[in-house]
Amino acid sequence: MPSKVSTKSDEDHGPEAPYHLRLSCGPAAQQDVRRTAMLTRLTLTLATITSSVVTLGCASWTYQGDGRLRDSGPLAARHRYVLDLGPIDLGRTGRHTYTMTNLPAADFAVGLEIVEAEANLTMNRPTHSGSVRLLLETSNHEIVISEGGPLKSWVWTFSRGEFESFLYRTGEEHWITNKDGTTSPVADGVRIDEGWGSFFLPRPEITYQLTLEVLEAQAQPRPTRLLVRGGGWK
Repeated sequence: MPSKVSTKSDEDHGPEAPYHLRLSCGPAAQQDVRRTAMLTRLTLTLATITSSVVTLGCASWTYQGDGRLRDSGPLAARHRYVLDLGPIDLGRTGRHTYTMTNLPAADFAVGLEIVEAEANLTMNRPTHSGSVRLLLETSNHEIVISEGGPLKSWVWTFSRGEFESFLYRTGEEHWITNKDGTTSPVADGVRIDEGWGSFFLPRPEITYQLTLEVLEAQAQPRPTRLLVRGGGWK
């Protein structure tokens, strides 16, 4: 935020202001103060923009592995980081394996982006047939994510009017009653690196291996991509 610069007039200082202070607050002095304030705001604005530009895309420079990591910068509200691991053919069974190192320290969700035949306008879910399994483990064979099942049982999210749907998995949870009478969910079966459902929080300099297996193929597959996305200030 820009620093507040005083632009007080003679009246602001009151009748007891010293004589030399009253003299320094004449029209010329006030103009200098305003000019200084404008320059200060401009400098801070340029510094903020420069910082954002420098920060923008830094994660993509350090990431190593398959796919392409996009960093939308610190101003992104949601999904700042999107790792696109490429297309998945849900029309045939098979296994796909990927490696990822130096992912940003943010909560990520592994999921499928499916381009629907029609735009998502209502809560009528498109037909998501087939069955898929996800396995994420570290180079030390520590299991972070182990999820699978029919795609119709995966969580379906979308933006109204968009053709893309995003499917992911949640883990098990139970609810507890707080002292004030409200209830809160508690995640069950959380694995290493906060693995829960298809969510995880990567550690720096750790290599992960992600395996996606199409267990049951779709009869009429739609264009699908495997994404790992997360981050954002919200």
